Amino acid sequence: MPKASEKSGEQTGTKILLEAMSKDQVHLARFVLDALDGEIVDSVTEGERTPLIWSVLLTDGQTRCKFVELLLQRGAGVNCQDGKGRTALSHACEKGYLDAVKILVRSNADPEIVDCWGNTGLMYAAVAGHSRVVDHESTTGSS
Repeated sequence: MPKASEKSGEQTGTKILLEAMSKDQVHLARFVLDALDGEIVDSVTEGERTPLIWSVLLTDGQTRCKFVELLLQRGAGVNCQDGKGRTALSHACEKGYLDAVKILVRSNADPEIVDCWGNTGLMYAAVAGHSRVVDHESTTGSS
């Protein structure tokens, strides 16, 4: 599990949140977010990723969708970028996680954001051969 890079209390909260996500413990995640008044919803971890980015990387589809929705409901920045300039949408596109892509787009994720290499999520989906994601992104306005 990644280490958080904030102050001590937030660091512990972020670590517990990420652990809860990895173990599909949505009640614990809600508790932590409530206890810290959402202060950690956009915290940055060692890998320079936010909890929303980590949530789209969860392998189980149901778990992934639960946590993506939860974090967005709690005010997670849908367009926050990691240390390489990649967003949650970019990662979801690369993995071919159409369920997460749809949730993020519905929440106003910007498909035009480019990372440090000049790539968009659509480019990652195309290179990885995720035609359903490419089709969806192409029809929602990404170029």
